Amino acid sequence: MFKNLFLYLFFTIIVSACSTSTSPPIQTSKEPKPLTLLVSIDGFKPEYLQQEFTPTLYQLAKQGASSKGMQSVFPSYTFPNHYSIVTGLYPDHHGIVNNAMKDPQIPEPFRLSSKSAVATSAWWEEGTPIWVTAQKKGLVTSTLFWPGSEAKIKGIQPNDWLVYDKNMLPPERVNTLLEWLNRPNDRRADFATLYFEDVDSMGHRFGPNSNEVKRAINEIDRAIENLIQGLNRLHLLSMTTIIIVSDHGMAEVSNSQRIQLKSLLTSFEKPSIEWQGPLAGINLNGEKPLPVLNALNQNKNIQCWQKNNIPSKYHFGTHKRIPDIVCLANLGYTMVDGNLPYTIPGQHGFDPELKDMHGIFIASGYRVKQAQLEVFENIEIYPLLSHLLNIPAEKNDAKDILFRQIISK
Repeated sequence: MFKNLFLYLFFTIIVSACSTSTSPPIQTSKEPKPLTLLVSIDGFKPEYLQQEFTPTLYQLAKQGASSKGMQSVFPSYTFPNHYSIVTGLYPDHHGIVNNAMKDPQIPEPFRLSSKSAVATSAWWEEGTPIWVTAQKKGLVTSTLFWPGSEAKIKGIQPNDWLVYDKNMLPPERVNTLLEWLNRPNDRRADFATLYFEDVDSMGHRFGPNSNEVKRAINEIDRAIENLIQGLNRLHLLSMTTIIIVSDHGMAEVSNSQRIQLKSLLTSFEKPSIEWQGPLAGINLNGEKPLPVLNALNQNKNIQCWQKNNIPSKYHFGTHKRIPDIVCLANLGYTMVDGNLPYTIPGQHGFDPELKDMHGIFIASGYRVKQAQLEVFENIEIYPLLSHLLNIPAEKNDAKDILFRQIISK
């Protein structure tokens, strides 16, 4: 019935059982209910998918459904894209417009390093992530790290969740998720997530073409292999649909391609730099916009717009959390406010249409057909998940193009 049955024979024949800390599978007379598992490998570019370094992911892509790339939403940063994946909304509509934000109605600014800000519901309430709708419909959800899961959204949190801990190694994350899944049907997740940041971290520190990135992608590939083996031991593999994505890609940036924003704004006292990097945000604080824009656009390696004039293809510019002026750098360039003593060698935040900013999409398992797809926007993941869970989708910006292409009836 299914050509690959989630590589069941592939993994049980050629992969030896690994030693983990997971408990023995709970014995039950009932057939396991279907599981939809969403895995994010932060910063994983399509070109990283090579048989030499990622044999497990390579086989999943080859025998399941995959795309040439998956286009990020604008801006191509981690939190906006992860929230778009689980809501189907552009950042302008779900409100997570960057990794750092200010909101006049929320006292504490949003920063990734602030556990209290990340857990503040008010930042997230404009979107409804898939786990909220699932639980309203009586399903069980488990999120082993996902932006938004540390806050109550519409009064709901996943049944299982953890405060993000970057020191939790990939094998421990896999084992923890498998422990959560080793439960009777009524208490075991219908929908679960798993997140790895190592490829992104190494890409930032050493650049996307570094040996450190190669080692990181190989380590995550082994973690996915262990996940597959664990699902098999728990007798869940044949009923699992796994969706593997990344939020964005990564590009090389050199010291010679730093743009000092303050040097472009020396004639103005009022503007403040709110965002920096490949995407910059500037608040005018009463300064007239046109002179500031003219000064910024003297540099031909950036494009700057007033927020209400950002090109429509980016679906960005109406939300109150977006600064007055937004600037986008050409690929390989980065904008700084003058305080950073060095250039981060790997960066994202560039135009999502660029190949270097694309992420991956792989689907395999229960009911998944073999298919090779063209590039599509990552907001399309949300309606796919809604179909797989058999729950109604909330209002979203997607076109709902994936389910019919990759899922057997």
